Amino acid sequence: MKTKVLLTLVLPLFFNPGCVSREVGRTPGSYITPARDGESGRLDPKDVAAQMSWRKVGEVDYDDFSIPLSSPDGRFLAVRAGAPPAWPAILARPDASGLPVVPFEILRLDADGVESILTIRGPWLLGRDADETGFLVEGYRPNGARRIGRVSWETGEVTWLIDDEFVNAFATIGGDGTLAWSRRSIDDRGLDLKVRRPDGSTWTVESRFDRSWVDPVIAPDGRTIFALRKGDGTVELGWSRLTEQTRFEEGMQTIPISIRTNDRLVHSMLAPQTGDEASPPGGPPRIVFLHPDLGRMIEWSPDRDLARPFSEGTMAVCMLDADRGIAMSKNGLFLTELTEVAGGVPASILLSSDVAIPRRSGIDADPILFLRPKSGRYEFFLAHLNDVE
Repeated sequence: MKTKVLLTLVLPLFFNPGCVSREVGRTPGSYITPARDGESGRLDPKDVAAQMSWRKVGEVDYDDFSIPLSSPDGRFLAVRAGAPPAWPAILARPDASGLPVVPFEILRLDADGVESILTIRGPWLLGRDADETGFLVEGYRPNGARRIGRVSWETGEVTWLIDDEFVNAFATIGGDGTLAWSRRSIDDRGLDLKVRRPDGSTWTVESRFDRSWVDPVIAPDGRTIFALRKGDGTVELGWSRLTEQTRFEEGMQTIPISIRTNDRLVHSMLAPQTGDEASPPGGPPRIVFLHPDLGRMIEWSPDRDLARPFSEGTMAVCMLDADRGIAMSKNGLFLTELTEVAGGVPASILLSSDVAIPRRSGIDADPILFLRPKSGRYEFFLAHLNDVE
């Protein structure tokens, strides 16, 4: 395994601690989208001519913690309600106990709104990913083992994909059915990184030096995988290729991210980027995560070997193409364009002072879905940006 310190990832960010996006303010309830600057071709933060339209299409109860999962085509949503999970279970720690039986709501999304089609119940965590067949869940057995299942969008039936004597957690699933997850023995603390290919072969990058592999992400190309490796107060970003077993197991490279973090901060790095949002389509293989020290979202790709920061305080992102995305911060929603220059400042324009998690909806007329948490419920809004080319 190789450890690589990427100066382009670390130095531009730490030597520009005051880096903020260029913004233009608007009154609450007003929405803007920018035009391109004629000379540079980038977003012009002074343009306030266009509008963003959104409309509420439904709401549903949730557990005050879990972020809904959506199918790759955006037609279905899965929401966990009931009592929130405890941190030992969220983090797959050895002191985790059984989970309460709670409802899971399966919703259908279309241009007319959100419709509840199924409610199922189970003692599970809502997983991190979904495919066209269903969404992932994770639950404990009485002996402390933890298994990974997939719940059908259509029937609500659970198929257990990984069910053995180990603690299996943090699963993700690729478009070709490749499954990646973390695994440890019941009495151990270190988590290995596992991959099961469509042909049934299983590959492993082992835990070493008391460090654990968590939260794997498979890129849309199906050839690139990312994962976080956490230690005692440290976290690194790892990446490798899925082209063949030796390339994956022996070619894993790691990039130092922080030396002053903890388990909850590591969890928060990818918690808001569920499903395809962690490695969005429309660009090179990449990962979008919350940097625990810098307090902002970062996009990084091995093809660019460059970290591209979002605005300070961003907490969730939905990429619209290779360079632009909708970013959420405590100050509202922003349309942001990332720079291709090391240490460059992203161009960013305030769309709304409201706070909501952005997602792609899969609906042509309203390609953006906003999830706004409010008093134990998620409110759903469909939106589109006008005149953005």
